[in-house]
Amino acid sequence: MKKTKIALAVCITGAIALTACNDDGDADNDSGEEIANIDGTSMTEEEFTNELKNEFGPQLFNQMIQDTILREQAEELDIGEEEVDAELEDMREQMGAEDDEQLLDMLQMQLQVPVDSIDELKEDFLLPQVVIEELSTAEVDITEEDKEEYYDENEEELTEVEVRHILVEDEETAEEVLSELEDEMSFEDAVEEYSEDTASVPEGGNVGAFPQEGHQMDENFADAAFELDVGEVSNPVESQMGYHIIEVLERNETYEELEEEIESRLTQEHSKMPEEVLQELMEAADIEIMDSEYEDWLQEPGAVTM
Repeated sequence: MKKTKIALAVCITGAIALTACNDDGDADNDSGEEIANIDGTSMTEEEFTNELKNEFGPQLFNQMIQDTILREQAEELDIGEEEVDAELEDMREQMGAEDDEQLLDMLQMQLQVPVDSIDELKEDFLLPQVVIEELSTAEVDITEEDKEEYYDENEEELTEVEVRHILVEDEETAEEVLSELEDEMSFEDAVEEYSEDTASVPEGGNVGAFPQEGHQMDENFADAAFELDVGEVSNPVESQMGYHIIEVLERNETYEELEEEIESRLTQEHSKMPEEVLQELMEAADIEIMDSEYEDWLQEPGAVTM
């Protein structure tokens, strides 16, 4: 569900930059005032704002309406700082950010989310997301029987392992690493000295947990990992990236170990889609278009693209 949350958050904040364009201008400016001159050709503020309106008007119009509705819902649901801070921490963990500054940099560079501060992120980005998440799961009721039945039907698929690894270029180097480990070199030291997976080196080679089915790991890597016992180290395993030495740190396969994951999956399966939540909110809201020019701009949430 986390990938969905990031995508949803990006969608919700897609209009922030456009909204800023509206807020930065001087309301008293003459709309015909020249704001640029290109080789003798004048560009006026009126031309500029009309272009913005024609290009982004309907999208921004609907985004602003939805934003207003979501803020009203946040008050009705009594969503406070605690819930938004929890969402912020979840986002930090999901994106692998060490602090707020790194998180903002990653959002701006990787996802093109135009936020300049954590306060802006929380207010314009995460608060609407929390509202939609709460409303999408409001009618979901997962029983113990539901979870146990799901486990019985999907036990093999649910089983997951947490692993760490050392990645090298060739089999010869992999054998050398394995020999070093057998000679009592610690796995952490071997990761530091040999591993070419720069993303996992700071974590001691840990690449996290993944399920036996539905994962995104290299198949050879995953197959080898699931053949190991906890604490067991593999022989060199070839993948598209090179050769790996793999150690299993944890294996979750009992109902008790997987209950939280099962509940999360079932909740996701039975939750409403964000578009459905927004559609229901817009249908329930008293939206009165005061200017006939904008009557045709009101769209269903699923039709709004940024």
